[in-house]
Amino acid sequence: MPHTHQPEETAAPAGSDRPSDDIDTRVDVIVRAADMSPVADALLAQRTRILDRWVSVTGRQPFHAERPDHSIPDHIPELFDAVVDVLRRHRDTPDDESSAPLDDEAVSTAAIAHAQVRFDQGLGPVAVVTEFRILRQEIGRAMASELDAEMDTSDAVAGLTLVGDALDGAATVGLAALSNRIETLRESFLATTLHDVRQPITLVEGSLHLADRWLAEPAPDTARLNEVVHDALLATTELVTMIDTLSDASRVAMGALDADPEPVGLEHVVRDTVGALGPDARARVRISVEPGANLIGLWDANLLRRLVANLVGNALKYSPADQPVEVAIGLGEGPSARLAVHDRGIGMAPEELDRVFERFARTDRARRSGAAGLGLGLYACRGIVSAHGGTIVVASDGYDRGTTVTVTLPTMDDDPDRLED
Repeated sequence: MPHTHQPEETAAPAGSDRPSDDIDTRVDVIVRAADMSPVADALLAQRTRILDRWVSVTGRQPFHAERPDHSIPDHIPELFDAVVDVLRRHRDTPDDESSAPLDDEAVSTAAIAHAQVRFDQGLGPVAVVTEFRILRQEIGRAMASELDAEMDTSDAVAGLTLVGDALDGAATVGLAALSNRIETLRESFLATTLHDVRQPITLVEGSLHLADRWLAEPAPDTARLNEVVHDALLATTELVTMIDTLSDASRVAMGALDADPEPVGLEHVVRDTVGALGPDARARVRISVEPGANLIGLWDANLLRRLVANLVGNALKYSPADQPVEVAIGLGEGPSARLAVHDRGIGMAPEELDRVFERFARTDRARRSGAAGLGLGLYACRGIVSAHGGTIVVASDGYDRGTTVTVTLPTMDDDPDRLED
């Protein structure tokens, strides 16, 4: 039988009212006399295996199913190393200097950084906590299989307890950081949204004031009236697009963007959406359709219109006014339809391509261009495409070399069960 020793009991401090006091006391009682350096050594020896398994398990989670490339560790290795360091240092720390695992600065720093990166990638609090729990699971798995059978039982239990509480603390501080981040973004987003939405409202208001004044004239100039009414209609269309994007992005963030599928022709949706643009914008869009392609799918026509409006609108907005935007419709690989929107605009650097689908993401050049934007268009587009079981990819050869967004959607020959319930 492995040798065991019992840690000295320690009473809870009088007057404790922190929610973590009971946890802190329990951990302190168990680990005070334990030697957890063998546990730390065993975990370090399995570091690569633990992190590789973490990537594999998280990559299979629903929140990474659409983007398995985002299941990279990010700050998980730093969190792992910080937890191992807590194990190694605890016995050598004087009692009057010891602290609860969740108060360890390195653990908190890594947890906060990881939570913020995941939030910027579009993941919610539940997904972030799940990733921390998967790390705890894999560490526990490694401890169960790798610890020496002759190790003191109390040392092993103490190590497992300390790891658990350190990672519970990581989840706690990570969620607290997300709460602060969400509040900051909410305020920033509200200010930005009000600014961007005010532009088309101002144009509508100004156009209507002009129309009202000219109509009061003895012989109103019909041509002038048509012009200002047309400007008001264009601004109204822009405003509706913004509101739709806000609505779609909100539903994507809450996991509530559901497609209402019916047989829809992709070419019809594209031509209908482009036809709703103003005459100058319509003149710049060139639509090409691959002959003989099966371009009918079980799709939500309204969502697809908003997808096309966002992609074509972005292409027009970030391209010189004298440059065309090309919209190509054709067959994708397998039973799927392909929609590609190509512009000759400001383009993007390779490192910017990794962030274009994140919430509120706008490149520095996009901001400097002065073009209005919420940073939610591509985020909403990705949600729309995912709701249809499709894929969306952005490519660019660099600054001032244009951008191409390619969408693939399953056609009616594909399995309709791929649509989200």
